[in-house]
Amino acid sequence: MYTFGDYLNMNDNACAVCARKVGKNSWLVHLSISGNILHPASDADAGQVSQGFWPVGSECAKKFDAGVLVKN
Repeated sequence: MYTFGDYLNMNDNACAVCARKVGKNSWLVHLSISGNILHPASDADAGQVSQGFWPVGSECAKKFDAGVLVKN
């Protein structure tokens, strides 16, 4: 299970876990510049530690802690 601090790949318009194209039911995960998972409500993006929110496909979302994701 993926949780806060775990590393993920960052791919535009693709799932941050598997790199496949995401569908309509995708989720978002807040990532740091190094690819680690940040808390969704983190103010880290006020500094230079955040890459913002990245998509996660519905199948890969099942591998995450529930508190990590927000609905797209």
